[in-house]
Amino acid sequence: MLKFGNTSLAHPRGGWPLCCWPLVALVGLLASPPVTAEELAGHRHAPLSADPAISLSATVDAAVAAYPDLPILDARTRQADAWVQRGQSFISGRPSLVLRYQSDRLGSDANLEEYEAGLELPLWSPGGRRATEALGAALLDESSTAARALRWEVAGLVRMTLWNVASAEADHELAEQALATAATLVRKVERRYELGDVALGDVLLARTSYLEYEGEVTRTSAAVLDAERMFRTVSGLERRPEFHPEARSEAEDIEIDHPALALANAAIQSAEANVTVTAKTLNSGASVFVGTRHEQPAGGRDFDDSIGVIVSVPFGGSSHRNTDISAAARRAAATVSRRDRQLRELTLAMHEAAHSLNVVHQNLATARERLQIAEQQQTMGELAYEKGELGILDLLRIQSVTIAARRQVTGLAIDQRRQTALYNQAVGDIP
Repeated sequence: MLKFGNTSLAHPRGGWPLCCWPLVALVGLLASPPVTAEELAGHRHAPLSADPAISLSATVDAAVAAYPDLPILDARTRQADAWVQRGQSFISGRPSLVLRYQSDRLGSDANLEEYEAGLELPLWSPGGRRATEALGAALLDESSTAARALRWEVAGLVRMTLWNVASAEADHELAEQALATAATLVRKVERRYELGDVALGDVLLARTSYLEYEGEVTRTSAAVLDAERMFRTVSGLERRPEFHPEARSEAEDIEIDHPALALANAAIQSAEANVTVTAKTLNSGASVFVGTRHEQPAGGRDFDDSIGVIVSVPFGGSSHRNTDISAAARRAAATVSRRDRQLRELTLAMHEAAHSLNVVHQNLATARERLQIAEQQQTMGELAYEKGELGILDLLRIQSVTIAARRQVTGLAIDQRRQTALYNQAVGDIP
């Protein structure tokens, strides 16, 4: 007697024909214990349960707090504050302490000796201070828009990972449903085999189908693990919000206040302000020196004290200035180019999401109708098989069609929500 799972498979008429022993061996292989999802993953993991108290906005907040680029915002703010403080200074650079000593002891040795000390103060060039203040203000504006752009970027990651979890969990649930259907069929076929109504081949086909779906359960379980791990990594949370669909944004175009465009435009303003600063301050080598001199003329006995002022004003040198100015202008032009490319990408993403939504809406209605027909066919097929009017292969094919139709409906329903989230992301809607 052969044990098949928990069922004994004894041929109703007694001994096994010689030709059936290869099939017997195959049954023994198929009846081996399956590998569980936990064994495949290497460890057990707690499911990512839904928490109704956690909103999508709160999830984005948590993800922003855990985002690796967050320190860049602080660096941007510190940079802007530094330029603001520089523009508020009365001098254009760091003052210098100047000390000078001169003697003729190694020369004519006529008892000449001079001591000089003073401060050298760099001066603002015409318009340089105002340009520096403007750059500081532009960098502050860029810093504030960067925070909103970062939240928008993180919101996109949250949306993507969240709906990836929804898709993976739905696939896993459907795989378990298919496995349950296959298990029911195995039990029915085994009973009929024990009664002598069907051949061993039907049992093997049913069992093979069961093992295929068992493998699918293992695969989808691992996919759920991966999707949930990614969500945990992005959000820093151990629970997720519920899969509530977002309402589609009413925006029909990429507005100027889009977080990404606002940051790009602020970056353009900063780059243009930097061009002005470069042009205004490259000739800011002007300085004033205020100092005192303590000197003893050659052959003299007494020291004389004096106070002096030296003003240094550079001029000309356009061939040297233009290289730095042109480099700053090139960087400014690059920011404009990046803004324009980003606008194209956002517009394309918005249109693709809108088109996908329309396609999904149409396909979903068709898929639901197809599923209804497939479920009716499965019910009729199972009854026909019980009566011996339908073969096992035809029944397995009908069940496979039903499972595929159910997967399509579920996938399209999730994709409809996903595309809505992608559309909102493209137009700059932040939870």
